[in-house]
Amino acid sequence: MAATPQSLFPSGDDLDSSQLQMEPDEVDTLKEGEDPADRMHPFLAIYHLQPLKLHPLVFAPGVPVIAQVVGTERYTSGSKVGTCTLYSVRLTHGDFTWTTKKKFRHFQELHRDLLRHKVFMSLLPLARFAVASSPAPEGDSREIPSLPRAGPEGSSRRTASKQKYLENYLNRLLTMSFYRNYHAMTEFLEVSQLSFIPDLGCKGLEGVIRKRSGGHRVPGLTCCGRDQVCYRWSKRWLVVKDSFLLYMCLETGAISFVQLFDPGFEVQVGKRSTEARYGVRIDTSHRSLILKCSSYRQARWWAQEITELAQGRAETSFSCTARQLCSSRPGTLARW
Repeated sequence: MAATPQSLFPSGDDLDSSQLQMEPDEVDTLKEGEDPADRMHPFLAIYHLQPLKLHPLVFAPGVPVIAQVVGTERYTSGSKVGTCTLYSVRLTHGDFTWTTKKKFRHFQELHRDLLRHKVFMSLLPLARFAVASSPAPEGDSREIPSLPRAGPEGSSRRTASKQKYLENYLNRLLTMSFYRNYHAMTEFLEVSQLSFIPDLGCKGLEGVIRKRSGGHRVPGLTCCGRDQVCYRWSKRWLVVKDSFLLYMCLETGAISFVQLFDPGFEVQVGKRSTEARYGVRIDTSHRSLILKCSSYRQARWWAQEITELAQGRAETSFSCTARQLCSSRPGTLARW
């Protein structure tokens, strides 16, 4: 009889490096003198969006993804976010650079998701054949560094060693397309098909969020009530750029709404302004969008990042005839 599910998916903090060992896989490389920008996705890619769980092409082919754990944030029991340690991970893909903050348990959850992915794919004959027949560069090892055990933070030397361990772990995974393109990895890195399109601007903030319906400012139309009967919460993938934000349907990948940052832009945090615990309110001239985060820390982080993205856009923007602010996009075709 085959192994039981319990033996296929071990749990706990002991994450063995051999669990994610794979057959040799291709390594991202660029030709000598080649510009990574030439491999980035064109603007027309926005018309061919797919759900993340279908593993669409997110990263530019041949352009490596490099991770660096640049620091930690330690929160004690006296803070609103509870006792935890956050690892700041800076990622680079071509000319795009962004930062994400993760707890150690997020690394553990990623490890378990990738392990399940490997086991399920190994049970499929066609998938097993595809992995086994992939090209193998000489000297390429697929041994994945194991994660250190979770535990109380000790000296600064121990913390620095753990940071380096996690950095090596991520970089090892990111060299393998089998793991790099899996939806659990792209969600962990907070990237989507809209992340690396130069015509859309810099890599902004992304991730799964819960948004409240309504909030549209339609002339002559008002809502008589503010009870839960008047709205609903939906889970969406939020993408924040330097001049707009949008959210996508997780099931279809379709863009549901786009909100431009105009002179009425303002971000507020707190239950008083959002009527939701861990809420973030984004006001513009045409809508008040309310988001619900999973924690106080995430709400503050998202509000800060959205504000900084919009302020950075305002510093390099110009005023057009419609009295709206538009980011400068040299070399990008446009028509008024």
